[in-house]
Amino acid sequence: MKKTLMTVTATLALTFAAGNAFAASGVAYATDESGQAYTALYTESSWMAIEVPLADLGGTLPGDLSLTTSGLSAGTTITLNGTDVRGGTALLYVTVERSDTGSYVNDLASITVSASGKALTTVSIPVYGAAYNQ
Repeated sequence: MKKTLMTVTATLALTFAAGNAFAASGVAYATDESGQAYTALYTESSWMAIEVPLADLGGTLPGDLSLTTSGLSAGTTITLNGTDVRGGTALLYVTVERSDTGSYVNDLASITVSASGKALTTVSIPVYGAAYNQ
């Protein structure tokens, strides 16, 4: 019984690892112009960049990058403004907006980075926004 359980556990672990080898590259980090790292993006911001390893983009920064997102609250968007390279990292400058500032945002965004119609990588990053009245 123990041998069977260990075999099943090992098989599941290997299956999980193999299945995730082609999934998201992991949790991304954000940065500002000075290089300060952040573990999340903040709503009502246009000063943050998402850090993505250049290796995940094929080793170079394509000129026609685009983003698609999922996992965000209704009315919350992440828009690509520009790109840059810092060492071995691509910086994807973004604007994070939401249509309703009266409710909080506490989401995990899944961001797919594409070029020439082909998905290059998918990263995840928390997105936060406090609720306030205008």
